[in-house]
Amino acid sequence: MSYTAGMADGTAPREVVEAGYDAVADDYAALECAGHEWPRLRWLRDMLARVTPGARVLDVGCGNGIPATREIAGQYKAIGIDISSAQIERATRNVPTAAFKRADLMEVEFTEPFAAISAFYVIEHVERDHHTEVFARLHRWLVPGGYLLFTIEPEDQPGTVGEWLGRPMYFSQHDADTTLRLLRDAGFDVVDTAIEDQREGDREVTYMWVLAQRGESGV
Repeated sequence: MSYTAGMADGTAPREVVEAGYDAVADDYAALECAGHEWPRLRWLRDMLARVTPGARVLDVGCGNGIPATREIAGQYKAIGIDISSAQIERATRNVPTAAFKRADLMEVEFTEPFAAISAFYVIEHVERDHHTEVFARLHRWLVPGGYLLFTIEPEDQPGTVGEWLGRPMYFSQHDADTTLRLLRDAGFDVVDTAIEDQREGDREVTYMWVLAQRGESGV
């Protein structure tokens, strides 16, 4: 199955994701409530502490740039990509010191490598048959010894479109053990991982958090 293969109604999963995030850009930003902050900044700061200031850091699925890309831009050359043009417009305003591009994770390429990559709430929006390729691409974009921090829902889900913030959204992922195996097969070492819940509006959502490192040899 190709990445652009259609759903039952002929719509490609990426089109569902793009349209969904365009439509809910502001509603999504409001999901994180004061007093119920998500774990991403804690994990992100841990990764960034391992990276030399001034290095290039990529934020995949950057959304509106807050808080992750803004945190990165404080000491690093921050680059953010997102499939949603509405999100990129907001990110450009919110974090003017970063560079942003509307781009598809499965199509974009880079000529210069990164010291670190973050990918929050992104990989489960790509068909799981392509997660091997996702990790291969992220590995290729990193310098040897570079870090990858990502989240993914840990439940086995072949692929489904469900209602999310009043809009259709596509989700697809493997169980936690399979995701970690695919990550290692791509050439990463797992530095740290945990299962954590976060409050999204009025509901709890469970994610697996993974900090990984590309081997120093580049393999």
